[in-house]
Amino acid sequence: MKNILYIVWSDNNKIGIPIIDEQHRGIISTINSLHYFIQTGHGHEIIKPTMIMLEQYTYVHFKTEEALMAEASYPAFEEHIVLHKALLKKTKDLSIDANRNKDSDMVLKFLKEWWLGHINKEDKKYTPFLRKLIDTKAF
Repeated sequence: MKNILYIVWSDNNKIGIPIIDEQHRGIISTINSLHYFIQTGHGHEIIKPTMIMLEQYTYVHFKTEEALMAEASYPAFEEHIVLHKALLKKTKDLSIDANRNKDSDMVLKFLKEWWLGHINKEDKKYTPFLRKLIDTKAF
């Protein structure tokens, strides 16, 4: 087996909001699990349940982010929601395509690029607003 982990989580991926960081790690873990099964020749068996799980987990994660952003009065809230909707749609579309075409490598590539890009670019934009909210509350 070439590499067990497709995405190696590092402190650079943390945004500093514990619940969000844990959810991000969960998403990355799911992507790594899909990679593992692809590497062992069982990607075709696991892609459908993995994509369903990823869609559902992503939905919960986005609801968490959106609730915190709304409470923190994040000024780019609406723009961030547009990004969330686009990712959910793309994930759903990829899930359908991957199940039909069995192209799990395409799914992995998209998930890695999108999630790491989203976490390290877009999510870090709201971090100061959430940090201020969390510092004033006892979460």
